[in-house]
Amino acid sequence: MFMRSLQNALVAFAALLLCGCGERKIVHDPNKPTDYGRLTLTRQVNHPELSQLVTPIIDAEQSPLALEEALAANQNPPQNGVVALMKIYPGPVADQVVNSTDAWLPNKDFQFPPLTLEKVHAYVVRHRQKIDLGRAALQMPQWKYFWQPTAGYLADVHFVECTKAAARLETLAAAVAIADQDLEAASIHAAFALEFASRLGQVNHVYARRTAAELREEAFTAVAALAQQPDVTREQLSTVGKTLSSHAAAWPDDADAWIADRACGLHQYELIRDGQFLSTLSREEYLELKNENELEAITRAVTRSLNYDETVYLKQMRAIIESCRLPFYQRAELLAQLHAQLAAFEGTNDYPTVAARWLLVDIDKQQRIAARDHALSIAWSLALDLATGEEPPQSPPTNLLTGQPYQIRIEPQRVVVAAVDGGEDEIILLPRFAAK
Repeated sequence: MFMRSLQNALVAFAALLLCGCGERKIVHDPNKPTDYGRLTLTRQVNHPELSQLVTPIIDAEQSPLALEEALAANQNPPQNGVVALMKIYPGPVADQVVNSTDAWLPNKDFQFPPLTLEKVHAYVVRHRQKIDLGRAALQMPQWKYFWQPTAGYLADVHFVECTKAAARLETLAAAVAIADQDLEAASIHAAFALEFASRLGQVNHVYARRTAAELREEAFTAVAALAQQPDVTREQLSTVGKTLSSHAAAWPDDADAWIADRACGLHQYELIRDGQFLSTLSREEYLELKNENELEAITRAVTRSLNYDETVYLKQMRAIIESCRLPFYQRAELLAQLHAQLAAFEGTNDYPTVAARWLLVDIDKQQRIAARDHALSIAWSLALDLATGEEPPQSPPTNLLTGQPYQIRIEPQRVVVAAVDGGEDEIILLPRFAAK
């Protein structure tokens, strides 16, 4: 997957990239990203195979412009909690919160030395109003994220950092509440942290979903710490369990994120066709290629084989998106095969430079992160149900990540769910309460 932040991606070298492209004038206004979202140049290419791949995407309303129009539909800013959340964390404020909390999270054991805990406590107190306002935003009539697929990988997705800041403050507030033995408050903080993660995980954006997975795992460490408290009650665990159960029941479709990522890839090819390959590079990539005297060569390689390159990319993305209807353990082999196909191109004249070097990098890893997130959420939901008195299922559910059943053990005083990630490294241990 090719992910760029706006700051790193905008490099003002586009005018250099006319070599290999003739003296054709730029036909798009760079100040109007929607021009690229229409895929005008790609649709004009005389390449039957490429046309056969692009036309169904446009017909299915999965072009950058069509996806953006769908995201923009029915937006009601005064009633939209996402808009309110971004006002709580304007400009660099969200980045500051995220950077500050990086010192404390993730925290695998959710253990904080006394001095660190004092710092966390002071930080939570200082941001108490933001926590309250964030919860109020969650209660607003609409919660709808918006980003611009017509800007491709250059799109502003700062709402990710805003949501991350809100979720992390809730998780850290749970740590303070546990230390104060206010376990009721801790359970509510953990539930809100999971709620923010779930809302972010619904966005059709790979980076947003990966961040949601990280936030969920951070919140799960807080729930584990809560469950280890001698005075924890059934109701407190039930607060978290009901929240998580609703998230598991409404899990988003993996394909939606990769359809949007493909739209960004199409946008990338459109930029390159308009003579702006260098503007798709980060400054670090540009300088590295320049210092290694590869800039001119890679520019020629990209422009010479762009149609073939895009064809390879769209074939692989079509297979990836279609495979999303299968659980991860069934699609893992296909992902490995697609990776091997790209590797086989290395050193040949058919090497699809853009696809292999940028757009299709680490897709198998990204999909595994999403699958593990789903598997871990199901495991926690199952464990919390069993801990609060639910009867165990007749047969353990299948782990979507590994294809193996979850390992469940119910003892008189506790519940154990293991083998989330194919081994004993992920073990959920909760106290067992009688059913109401």
